[in-house]
Amino acid sequence: MLILMAASATQIADVLAGMRAESARLISAAAQPAPSRLPAGSPALDALTGGGLVRGRILELWGPRSSGRMSAVLTMAAAVQAVGELVAIVDVADALDPRSAARAGVLLPRLLWVRPTSMLDGLRAADWVLDAGGFGLVVLYLAGAPVTQHRFARPRGETPWIRLARRAERAKAALVVVGDRPLVGTVAAVALAAERGRVRWLGGERGAPRILDGVRGRIAVVRSKLGPPVATTDVPLALAR
Repeated sequence: MLILMAASATQIADVLAGMRAESARLISAAAQPAPSRLPAGSPALDALTGGGLVRGRILELWGPRSSGRMSAVLTMAAAVQAVGELVAIVDVADALDPRSAARAGVLLPRLLWVRPTSMLDGLRAADWVLDAGGFGLVVLYLAGAPVTQHRFARPRGETPWIRLARRAERAKAALVVVGDRPLVGTVAAVALAAERGRVRWLGGERGAPRILDGVRGRIAVVRSKLGPPVATTDVPLALAR
């Protein structure tokens, strides 16, 4: 896994070049036309997104702590890597646990992990990663981080989300923005709201110890410009943020 604490556009481009050189699968896949959608990683997430993550569009996911936000991100990342694509996570909240990511099936050598320390730096890093190109999925993870509205090197009247949407479209990358509350607004092609996960237990009768059987969250489609997906569904969650 490649980790950048504070990176410039040039550094990100250099890292990407090295990742490309090390990936035989990317070289062989480069000659093939890229599909318009990428797998979201589970039947539930594919249903919510209307058939998978759409290249060049923004998907927004928000919800409280323990609602499965990071679990959904890791599921998506593993699925996108499985079809030969690179993934970048711009982790403003410093929420990613590499061990949990590996257990979820994420290939750490094919993951770019950028760890900015503010929302403004996170917006810039996402902009640079998308501008560098070559990533199938870029995640801007803001959940749990202090979030304020910023202007960052944008033309008058253009929001950061419009700028990032344009970058994603040019890069043919799916951009996923994760937060505690809605941030992207109508710029997002799909907006999903997650509820806190519900724990299932086994046992507990006649004095027997209770055993954790799993956690399930519920994710609802708030808005979609991509057709009529499933309105809401239960999603199995890993024990992550």
